[in-house]
Amino acid sequence: MTRLMTGLALLLLTAAAAAAQTSGPNTRVDTNNGERPRQRYVCVVPAPDSAQQNQPNVCRAQAGRVGGSCRCNGVVGSGTLRLGY
Repeated sequence: MTRLMTGLALLLLTAAAAAAQTSGPNTRVDTNNGERPRQRYVCVVPAPDSAQQNQPNVCRAQAGRVGGSCRCNGVVGSGTLRLGY
């Protein structure tokens, strides 16, 4: 009788372990193809006091350290590198 109970307990433990393995992390469906939008960097050059505009000059820039200095073609002065929208 004890052999039967031991065998039954072992069978139940094995079945429980097998069921736990099938509901693991591999059941999640990943719909992301790994394509993330590229980060865009912009250079923001504040408008000089003599200019008749309130908004800064903004141009695309090469990737670099955010907060560093940068330049825009055709604009006087240097600006700050930021992440674009």
